[in-house]
Amino acid sequence: MLFDFTTQKWQMLAKETINFMMWSRDGKTLYFDTFLQSEPAFYGVRMSDLKVERLLSLRGLRRAQGIFGPWAGLTLDESPLTLRDAGAQDIYALDWQAP
Repeated sequence: MLFDFTTQKWQMLAKETINFMMWSRDGKTLYFDTFLQSEPAFYGVRMSDLKVERLLSLRGLRRAQGIFGPWAGLTLDESPLTLRDAGAQDIYALDWQAP
């Protein structure tokens, strides 16, 4: 939901359960992801016409979990950013020789 202070009304932006909303630097787009959905994805909502656009699928991506679920954010150029859970199983052996 988005509150318009000019009209004093609420506007529904998305019906999905969303996670980690973040504004674009210019405030013209609101980004979010839908990690609880069967088809998780990263979305953007254009404020000029409230059009919701699916930007990329997150299906099959093993994301690191935090206290509120998997984190998502934006890079400086507003590319989607999330944490991947690479696990510890990729380290099999480590040999170290002291000088």
